[in-house]
Amino acid sequence: MNNTPVGPVLFLAPAAILESLQSRLNPLQLPQLMLLPLGMQTQIPDLPAGGILITAGHATLDEYLQSAHWAHTQHWQHVDLALTGEPECAAQFGWMLAASGTHTALSLACPLLDALAPAGRNSWLHSGGPGAASFLALLQLILMKPLLESWKIIFPDGKPAPKADLFKLAQLQTEQWQSIAPLCSHYLDFAKDRAHQTFHTQACPFNLPAHAEPASTLAQFILSLTKDH
Repeated sequence: MNNTPVGPVLFLAPAAILESLQSRLNPLQLPQLMLLPLGMQTQIPDLPAGGILITAGHATLDEYLQSAHWAHTQHWQHVDLALTGEPECAAQFGWMLAASGTHTALSLACPLLDALAPAGRNSWLHSGGPGAASFLALLQLILMKPLLESWKIIFPDGKPAPKADLFKLAQLQTEQWQSIAPLCSHYLDFAKDRAHQTFHTQACPFNLPAHAEPASTLAQFILSLTKDH
């Protein structure tokens, strides 16, 4: 590919999905591709300028900002991702993928994003500017946690409970809303007043205007619901 990155590419993600990511990226035959567990960038010596940092799986927006700061100090471009898919299946069929960053960063990382996504070229969502994909990934994590925890309440030891603890189930939902609102507010403050321009042609979710950032629009919509919760 003519636009395949020629400089170093550092991909930081949870250790459990690194093998699947590597499998999807192998056909690109990138000579300077490094895949490492999240947090390892602080243990890497200075690298030549002009590289790309790709991150996925941050536990907080502050962790995303740490990666963004590292990329800035290294004079690298940075793309953050939200990945959905089982690693075993994703190795063959790809990841449902949302990406964010500057247009320059996305242009350099595009061959990798196309390789990771299920249907190849441009089959991933441009979710917004820097940090947008990390916001979506964190939101998904918050939404999934009560489902996993409620399963433990309803099916302790893998068997249906004679009487599920409804108070605990309600408490999980309350804690979920209490986590969602600060995350949305934090992201909207971070993304305030920036313009959005879609990187590639894509179906606009919910018929959004072309200039509307999907991540910010979702955050605003959720906050409008939490006001009455």
